[in-house]
Amino acid sequence: MLVKIHTPKSLKTGVTLKQFLLSLLATTISIILTFGTAAWVDNRKKNEAKLEIVKMILYDVAGSIEQIQKTDSILREGFEQQVAVAAQPELLTKNPYIFHNFFPQITFSETVERIFSSNIETINVIENVNFAEEVSRLYLLRKKYLEEIYEDYQNEYKEKNGFKDYSQAMGLDFSMYICIGGMYLNEMKKRFELCKQMMGVSDAELESYRQKRFDMVHPMSFDSIDNALTREMMQNLERLDEAKEKGK
Repeated sequence: MLVKIHTPKSLKTGVTLKQFLLSLLATTISIILTFGTAAWVDNRKKNEAKLEIVKMILYDVAGSIEQIQKTDSILREGFEQQVAVAAQPELLTKNPYIFHNFFPQITFSETVERIFSSNIETINVIENVNFAEEVSRLYLLRKKYLEEIYEDYQNEYKEKNGFKDYSQAMGLDFSMYICIGGMYLNEMKKRFELCKQMMGVSDAELESYRQKRFDMVHPMSFDSIDNALTREMMQNLERLDEAKEKGK
């Protein structure tokens, strides 16, 4: 004889409720993981994009500061040469091209500056108004140095035909260029360090970024060729001037 066992209704309800709650919990966790992971990934990508833009800007400014430092060194060497010629005018008589070695070359690329200043989305990604303001000041200082120091010196150099005459050589105000240019350079350095602190970018990170950029563009780098062509041009000008002197 078969005995039919009946499951109490209360027990069936409890099991069903438990399964429902477990199913609901699993679904909830799945949703949280899905959307939470997506949000985490999006946030990570956004932070990486921000850091990449920040490094790109800082790398550009660092390169500008490096060029200005080289120009500052050349101007200081030029002043020392001016002092030497003042004490021994015959140095200029023996070598009218003695100041040709103190002709700095600056080539600022404005690509990054244009990206930063003309694209509001760039500033939105950075999400730091103070950093954006400091970068704007850095680019303004760079422009002022280019116009008031570098270009002014170049124009004076060309107008006086390389300071071959003693009075022209003594009339060049190296000390003024060094003083004002040094002020711009010092201000740029301070603001540059402030920008790094604001965005938490270390020197090591910036150097790593610089090396990555170098590795990317090195095969296409023509800097050495450009420098050689510039030196050749200066030598050719010297030879032509010498020939003109002989032909008088």
